[in-house]
Amino acid sequence: MNSVELTDGVEDFGRMVALVEETGERVTLTEDGRPASVLLPAAELAELEHWAQRAYGALIPLPDTAEERPPGPAQHGPYTRYVHADGERMTFTRGRVVVAELRRAGWLEWLEDWARNGRQGYMDPKQSEAFAEFLARQPPVGEQ
Repeated sequence: MNSVELTDGVEDFGRMVALVEETGERVTLTEDGRPASVLLPAAELAELEHWAQRAYGALIPLPDTAEERPPGPAQHGPYTRYVHADGERMTFTRGRVVVAELRRAGWLEWLEDWARNGRQGYMDPKQSEAFAEFLARQPPVGEQ
């Protein structure tokens, strides 16, 4: 994972998004050496959100709405940056394809925890059927 100081990265989102798109790796934006935000591939975020919603039916919390509306889309090389209403989340597109997403580091940690819980608790139908057959073959508890 790459790391960039927030003050250095804000000026050149295009370079960071290109790196994410080319390598499929995250770029962490830091403030005073501590993770502040993470730029990650859109497909990775979609997968995390998919699994997080399966963990106990978790609803993914959204940040509060910012008081001021962010300015319109901005061009960063071949990428267009859309700032969400909360002023923190950003979506980057190339053409009409979503390429990368910027999320707060703490929120992303929460999402990863819930996604891990959702993934660990999931069995596809074939696996579930095999597990049920395995349990049916086991002797009752106490009878050996």
